[in-house]
Amino acid sequence: MLRLALVFLLVFTGSAHALPLNAACRVPGVHDPDVIRAVHAVGVSTRVSDKVMLAGFEAGWVESHMNNLDCGDADSLGVFQQRPSMGWGTPEQIMDVSYAARRFFELAVKMDRPDLTPGLLADAVQRSCCPERYDAAVDRASFMLRQAWQGGPEVVAGVVHVVEDGDVWADGTRLSTSHDFVGRPSVAGRFVYARTARGEVRVLADGVWQPVASGVAGDPEAVLRPDGTVALYAVLADGSVLGSGAPGHAVGKPSAVVRPDGSIALYARSGAALVLHEAGAWREVATGLDSSPEAVLRPDGTVGLYTLIGGRPHRLGNGWEPLGDSRFIDTVSAEPDGTVYARKADGKVVKVG
Repeated sequence: MLRLALVFLLVFTGSAHALPLNAACRVPGVHDPDVIRAVHAVGVSTRVSDKVMLAGFEAGWVESHMNNLDCGDADSLGVFQQRPSMGWGTPEQIMDVSYAARRFFELAVKMDRPDLTPGLLADAVQRSCCPERYDAAVDRASFMLRQAWQGGPEVVAGVVHVVEDGDVWADGTRLSTSHDFVGRPSVAGRFVYARTARGEVRVLADGVWQPVASGVAGDPEAVLRPDGTVALYAVLADGSVLGSGAPGHAVGKPSAVVRPDGSIALYARSGAALVLHEAGAWREVATGLDSSPEAVLRPDGTVGLYTLIGGRPHRLGNGWEPLGDSRFIDTVSAEPDGTVYARKADGKVVKVG
């Protein structure tokens, strides 16, 4: 089992605004699914209360619409618009969503009182100009929290795997009863992998769920090697990728394919960049991401790459090419023949395009 040592630093408060007032700082109208999962994973791993978790999501929505902004008022940055000049950390640290979330939650736990609503607790941490706006965001924050707990689809050979209500399902059949799974599952041969709310990856083998890794902040990716063994990857709490080292500040779910020669090509999201790990090194292959990538090996041996951008499915060709105008949540799943699946806000999984 992988164990991670987390270094906790002294928190200093600094003022924050309800969305950046800087007109040059573009704030997306929708949240980043990888950001809400990363913030949620930190809150779960540090065992914050439901109230503190909700305060974090209210603050994230008010400050950035839950996006990891590289701009803001004065020197404000990141999902919580924290300021390096006010002691929150270096710009690089603040732009690490897991680091920023840990700093927020550490201070929120210290400042919590019974008389504070989640929104007022968020304001106590953020010291914003507009304290009333945090509680006004409770519906949006609660919606994002529900999404952080659920995930999918993972479609393999036409079988749709999702996480709903804390359990893993495959074409309507419940594969678990523990009620503690989150995010998108991964399938490799006869094995099903999924992440728990406490940052543990478990595998379903011979009808039994067994732990295989801990300290993860993103959904697992498992691929079957030619010799029948499984390669397992996941983004860890420090932004590195289990099994491959760190491409920078990785977030979300990596995606891997096994090439015809048995080598593995591993793709991950680092900020807005799509990065590839092969032959022992990382390199950037595209930009413009705002959710996790999906890689699939085509019958001709080439790799197809897909993602959601602004909630719309895209395929990488000469740049990112939209597959339609419909909007979805979470990530896309693709099969070797090019069929793409995505999940609507109501939980329904449909074919795209």
